[in-house]
Amino acid sequence: MKEFFSARSVAVIGVSNSPINLGRAIAFNLLEFQYEGCFYLVGPRGGAFVGHKIYPTVNDIPEPVDLAVLLVPAAAVPVVLRQCGEKGIRRVVVESAGFRELGNERLQLENEVKGILSDYQMRMIGPNCIGIINRRTGLAVPFMPIRGGEIQRGKVSVISQSGGVGAMMLNALASENLGVSQFASIGNKLDVDETELLQYYLEEEETEIVYCYLEGIARGRSLMELAFKSEKPIIVHKSNSGKTGARIAQSHSASLSTDDQVVDAAFRQCGIVRTREQHEAMGAIKAFSLPPVLGSRLAIISRSGGHAVMAADAADEFGFDLPPLPDEMLNEVREHSRAKVIRIQNPMDLGDLFDLNLYRSLARKALAREDVDGLVFIHNYQGIFDGDESRELVKSLGDVMAESGKGMAVCVFTTSQELDWYRGKVAFPIFTDPRDAVRALARNRDRFRFSPLPFSTERPVGIDASLARSLLRETPGGPMAPHCLGEVLACYGIPLVEWGRAETATAAVDLACKLGFPVALKTGNPGVVHKTDVGGVRLHLTNGKEVLQAYEDMLALGDEVVVQKMAPGGLEWLVGGRQDQDFGGVLVAGLGGIHVEVFKETSIRVVPIVREEAERLIEQCRGARLLVGVRGERPYDRSSLADLLVRVSWLLHDLPEIRELDLNPVAVFERGCLALDWRATLG
Repeated sequence: MKEFFSARSVAVIGVSNSPINLGRAIAFNLLEFQYEGCFYLVGPRGGAFVGHKIYPTVNDIPEPVDLAVLLVPAAAVPVVLRQCGEKGIRRVVVESAGFRELGNERLQLENEVKGILSDYQMRMIGPNCIGIINRRTGLAVPFMPIRGGEIQRGKVSVISQSGGVGAMMLNALASENLGVSQFASIGNKLDVDETELLQYYLEEEETEIVYCYLEGIARGRSLMELAFKSEKPIIVHKSNSGKTGARIAQSHSASLSTDDQVVDAAFRQCGIVRTREQHEAMGAIKAFSLPPVLGSRLAIISRSGGHAVMAADAADEFGFDLPPLPDEMLNEVREHSRAKVIRIQNPMDLGDLFDLNLYRSLARKALAREDVDGLVFIHNYQGIFDGDESRELVKSLGDVMAESGKGMAVCVFTTSQELDWYRGKVAFPIFTDPRDAVRALARNRDRFRFSPLPFSTERPVGIDASLARSLLRETPGGPMAPHCLGEVLACYGIPLVEWGRAETATAAVDLACKLGFPVALKTGNPGVVHKTDVGGVRLHLTNGKEVLQAYEDMLALGDEVVVQKMAPGGLEWLVGGRQDQDFGGVLVAGLGGIHVEVFKETSIRVVPIVREEAERLIEQCRGARLLVGVRGERPYDRSSLADLLVRVSWLLHDLPEIRELDLNPVAVFERGCLALDWRATLG
């Protein structure tokens, strides 16, 4: 990826003398951003633009070229790509539209492009994109004009599947006094995808924050693995999450883990911050652009009492404490106040104080305290009254923040014209709402509280994955028979209630006697999802006569009948999972039995997981509170449930042939746990 952004020479292909030609805008941007390299213009009719000759073809350029940017009709892209290949160009950005986004009939064109890339060992960003920017070198090839002076050089790097969203984000960052390091619009992702770019951004020294806008995820597990290792915050706005994209699923585990729920869970698991709107995304970027907030002790200094109260409410909402400020600070405020009618405390209301130099001093003293982890500084003014002093105060807060090394959210209430004045003059974000300011500090704090746990690399003892695979090779696709699945589960040490398969009524009675009464009979028909609803379950059978009658009744649902020993009462959980097209195996768990129908609440993880991640999953579930025992109950064996979750996670990882899996219910006892019913579908 570095070769894209460090290109020292660029060919812009698709330039003409027409005043509305988009290729001319690319040339304009390279000049506007003061590109450090050299660029060449290419167009079939020749001519010149901004003092640069327009060459008829890329092969007419006399010098070597590192990067080609194509803005030609889609049908012409293959021809031009071959010309680039013959020229020795190995990096191309195809901004042309007219590919898969117009329908599947354009797939042939995309396949032709892929073939050319392979033939010449070329890498491509696009098609259907607006290009890339490297703010350090001035490489800027979007096809719409951008004022270079408006895009500051900074520490935020952007990946956007949408050109429009990417352009909007550039403007939003500029308006929030946040600079850009790298930018890439990736469009259809025919070759280079977000994972490759993310890896480059995480390695690139100037990038400190990564923002991505994605409508689809190419390689979810690889994305997670990068995030696990990253010390840089990653913010992803993942859209295209409507119900129309949800697929029909047969099992609880699938229907309770839709594609978008999996994305949510996967991002939380690896520490990616997911956002759903621009305002939220900008709030997260602003939060992570501040110095670290390493605790929950907050000071609030405000020129307005009402805004101080708003900030205090938000502090309570987001889990901050407001420690009392020392008498020396409070007395200093009292000495300089005029009417002395405002009660001084934390939050500190400075509405009676007109020495703005003292505001700066108080902010510095608050941040210097060991019992303060962060500061919300709120200032309101009218430009016509004390505009010069207020602007100087706000500008100086950047130095105060840098000196302290602690996060400070600066919130300013003034006119829009005054807020515009700060654009390009300060290097920190300015908030215009107290709650947003406090929330930003909370986001910052929470990032340092959470440590993602990478995927497990060690299987629990007692797993025989090779035997499980051999059993699956002998099993037909579709719903699995309970006895076949039971053998596979046993290979992973997953505890099952004592059970057996009965092919005759006599065998059922003999098996019941062997297991010991009471027993349960269940249909073994793998196509029956809700056994209870169709009479496929008989419980608490206490003698052979009852077993015989239940067996005869069960035959109406199929020849396969399973006999199980009745288990003592326990807390019922659902444990299962499915294969996700983007992330691979995902584990699903939550309260089971009838609770799953009522609450429809589960926790999800991408597998395989370590033991501590299993504990986190349990804690996230509503059922975690029941595991400790309520109303005099003794606690249930949470440890055995966590062990089962880890084993199921490895099964889903090792055996992707199992498309969906349900263990429902899993009964958790005071000691141990048992799966009482199991079903799966082979894909």
